[in-house]
Amino acid sequence: MESPKATMMKTDTDMIAAKVTADLIVNLLDRFIPYACQREAWACIAETCYKEGYELTSKLKRKEYEAWKQQIDSLGPSYHCSKPE
Repeated sequence: MESPKATMMKTDTDMIAAKVTADLIVNLLDRFIPYACQREAWACIAETCYKEGYELTSKLKRKEYEAWKQQIDSLGPSYHCSKPE
């Protein structure tokens, strides 16, 4: 079981990622969203990203993740943790 502090830190990290994603999307669509609606659009995007676990990432971060995953996969199935039956 995670400690309350660990859960809070994970939630904070997830919320920060959702807010960064909302910032990027609203800034990207700045010309297409009326100025008066941008704050509401940002809040909606941030909330949705947080609830659904979405976040934007860079191509570099994706490639780092793929390289890391490939290293883990190359270690074979015995390395992967499995639940006891």
